[in-house]
Amino acid sequence: ILMVLFALCSVFAFAQTKQISGVVVDQSNQPLPGVNLKVEGTKTGATTDFDGKFAIAVQKGQTLTFSFVGYKTVSLAYDGQSTLKITMSEDAAVLDDVVIVGYATQKKVTLTGAVSAVKGEELVKRSAVSTSTLLQGAMSGVVAQQSSGEPGADGASIRIRGTGSINAGQDPLILVDGVEMGIDRVDPNTIESISTLKDAASASIYGARAANGVILITTKRGKGGPVQVTYKGTVTSQSPTNMPNRISVADNMMYTNIAAENNGAAKPVYDAELIDQYRNFQADQWTRHETDWFNEVVKNSALLTDHTVTVSGGNDNIKFMGTGNYTFQDGLIANSNYERYSIRLNTDIKINSWARLQVDANLVQANRTQPSLSTAKSIINKSLYMLGELPGINADGTYGEGKNGDNPIAVAKEAGEHVTRTPDVTLNAQLVLTPVKGLEIIGQVSKRTVSQRDKTFIRGYNYYYQGNLQGSYPPSDASLVEIWNRTVRNYYRAQASYEFNIAEDHAFKILGGFTAEDNNYENLRATKNGFDIPGKEYLSNGSGDALASGGANSWAMASFFARLNYNYKEKYLLEVNARWDASSRFAKSQRWGMFPSVSLGWVLTKENWMESVKGVMNMAKIRTSYGILGNQSVGTNYPSYATVDTGWSYWFNKELNSGVAITTMSNPNITWEKSKQFNVGVDLGFLNDKITVTGDYFIKKVEDMIMKFPPPYYIGLSPAYTNAANMENKGWEVSISYKGKVRDFNYSATLVLDDVRNKVTDLKGQTYQDKSLMEGYSANGIWGYVTDGYFNTAEELIDAPYFDKENPRLGFVKYVNQNPDEDNVINQDDMVYLGDAFPHYNYGIKLNGEWKGIDLSIFIQGVGQKSVYYNGIGVKPFTTGSALFSHQTDFWTEDNINAEYPILLPESASGNNFTRSDKWIRNGAYARLKNVELGYTLPKNLTQKAGISNLRFFVSGQNLFTISNYPAGYDPEAGMSGTAGGEFYPIMKTYTFGLDLRF
Repeated sequence: ILMVLFALCSVFAFAQTKQISGVVVDQSNQPLPGVNLKVEGTKTGATTDFDGKFAIAVQKGQTLTFSFVGYKTVSLAYDGQSTLKITMSEDAAVLDDVVIVGYATQKKVTLTGAVSAVKGEELVKRSAVSTSTLLQGAMSGVVAQQSSGEPGADGASIRIRGTGSINAGQDPLILVDGVEMGIDRVDPNTIESISTLKDAASASIYGARAANGVILITTKRGKGGPVQVTYKGTVTSQSPTNMPNRISVADNMMYTNIAAENNGAAKPVYDAELIDQYRNFQADQWTRHETDWFNEVVKNSALLTDHTVTVSGGNDNIKFMGTGNYTFQDGLIANSNYERYSIRLNTDIKINSWARLQVDANLVQANRTQPSLSTAKSIINKSLYMLGELPGINADGTYGEGKNGDNPIAVAKEAGEHVTRTPDVTLNAQLVLTPVKGLEIIGQVSKRTVSQRDKTFIRGYNYYYQGNLQGSYPPSDASLVEIWNRTVRNYYRAQASYEFNIAEDHAFKILGGFTAEDNNYENLRATKNGFDIPGKEYLSNGSGDALASGGANSWAMASFFARLNYNYKEKYLLEVNARWDASSRFAKSQRWGMFPSVSLGWVLTKENWMESVKGVMNMAKIRTSYGILGNQSVGTNYPSYATVDTGWSYWFNKELNSGVAITTMSNPNITWEKSKQFNVGVDLGFLNDKITVTGDYFIKKVEDMIMKFPPPYYIGLSPAYTNAANMENKGWEVSISYKGKVRDFNYSATLVLDDVRNKVTDLKGQTYQDKSLMEGYSANGIWGYVTDGYFNTAEELIDAPYFDKENPRLGFVKYVNQNPDEDNVINQDDMVYLGDAFPHYNYGIKLNGEWKGIDLSIFIQGVGQKSVYYNGIGVKPFTTGSALFSHQTDFWTEDNINAEYPILLPESASGNNFTRSDKWIRNGAYARLKNVELGYTLPKNLTQKAGISNLRFFVSGQNLFTISNYPAGYDPEAGMSGTAGGEFYPIMKTYTFGLDLRF
């Protein structure tokens, strides 16, 4: 009887269970692959295929749930239908739940590494040509420093969690859709998201390439459906944020006389009558000149235009997104601009239900123009400090002599152009196979070819005095230099991953793979002079001797990698990574290296004992990790070998013969720099993620750093590279976000803040006489002397310590002897540590608001502490015959003993007053209103009548306001020093008008 009853129940249950099918689509009616289905209360589940289709057994009255990361979960009570069509909508609250990690994506809740992510749509709220500058203040632990606003050279240097090395590479690995390239080669409008892998747990999957962190950029892809066209265009006015103030010609003459008088000159440099003429009468630019060099050379503003067109669409079998961009950035001086064309086409092709192919092509053509005889930075700075009484442009329009023929007006406009054309072509293909549930197999191949043609034509100009030719500058014949180089990088990847559950609660994912890459570089250089036909500057037209040279180099790597992820109910988390790398840069015995990491996570809010606080705290996770990374960017492709150089001549058989010579010592034992990293972090969410907090503390120990220590002079060879130093970085970082809504007003605020402290821990007993590198101090440390005001009385000069062979006088800087018992002389033994040049307490504050189509974003970025050494023309009066700036007129006199500057003297007589000391160290802290953008989106009921799905107008300003301790006229980002003493290209203040149009 029981068996009969059991059979009847089984038949009844089977009759009630029905196999149904259906499709899941998004709001634009495009299929959603990978959606998870589950019959609540059972173990029955399924996943949608590439076309969004599914099949599942379900009984009437049971509840089906559809869940997919980034979309709102859909629950449906089954009512007997044979087919279902489910539409899922994006959930803005969980779009951040998935982040890009090494070779995969990962749910944020199960992440155990230190990863920061930012959406592309957040980045493009600021207007910038170089993508690297958009990272300023965007992510904690990432320091992006922009030091120039020059077209084509305004990108920022990027450091992740401090200084990663002393002599090896310090730049992070940057991958765009898995292909290595410079971040400024990526059009910001094509970026979907950026993830930064900051600790060993997240980055060790990249092994020897990841010691300085990894930045993963994912570009936008097509979603299919009807063809959509978008256009975004901006027009921007650029002007310098800040420039030093020059004094008038008459005042400069007066101060020059004061300096000469202070130096004991018998008579003034300039007659009083001449000074009065310059003060009271306008110069005729013929017999008496007064040149406003800066206004003659530098424009008040320069134009920047940017235009982007995107076309996307497709069907079930093929989806595409194509983007074209044109950018033109004019410079502040003549013959200075940057032009960029870029085209990207991302295509997704469905081969069958378990195979798809991604084929991407990216072309960037960058053209940069500069003056050929001098850099734009040098020309701008000459226009600032060149004496005003020197002839610039004569009354008849001819060029004056300037300084010994060097006239920055003519150099910018007439002396020729330096044009660099750089086509960059990347082809990237990726095959993804999912033959069975949970298994994914990926094969990738890419080729990137970067060519550069550099053409520099120097054409001399004539300069005159009162209509008479005085000479030409430069005095040599016109010359042409052409340089061509090409880098070809090939990359191959094969990987497989398998994701499965045991008893539902135990989730595993295993990943393994192999990569290989090779990098090949070659170059040619040709020069010629004697060009007599204007406008025909080709090598074949030069009448002089031709010179040519060239070279090539290469390197390659092979790597294996593996990862294991495990979680129990998404509560207890484990991740183990390992990477084995082999680099051609090292000898065979040192070629292979292993770089492992392990990380753990605990989601406290999954514990039963946290139930009472879930109304307030919905997320609490603790993470910790430890791992080892490598650095194989050691400055040369052949560090293990002695180099043979050409160009060495020798006498043999009474003749001078050309030959080669070994000039560098070799070290076959050189190997990777190693970075051992520990990290502990927390992720917190309050009030259903209305408030989120992420914090990390880390210790990064860099060992076996690449160093060069000079051998004894009698060796006669340059030193070899050796693994001979250790360094440590300790730091913390925090990110806090708040978002809310009041009726129709949505708002959010985000703060990112971080700091890292660097210390050299071991130099293997080596010392540096100038103390530029010292154990126990920062590798970016500034060393110098301690000062004690000025010598104000004759008594203070008696027996005072001073530099050897120096004769101090009243108004000179007084230095402190750190070893008074040993000597009474100031020398290098008296140098002390004055501060760290690396920026500390980096922060960014983002404020966003939106109300009925009006949106406003405000971004503030800054540095809390940074030691800056002021030097060069901006500090030392009359350097290299320069004019005086207004901030240098506060100098010592007997009535002004607390002046900013010492006694005013000619440069040659200033002694050691401007030697590196605490007097010239300033705190480079600043707060900058980096960006403000106000936009308005027209109501859809208006735009749709014209066939427009979205139309937004916006205005924005960049670098609008700054608070800092810098002298008036100087920018805290550009700095106040340089190779020629104070050279800089100003950061740009910009005002932008734009529109975003979508059909």
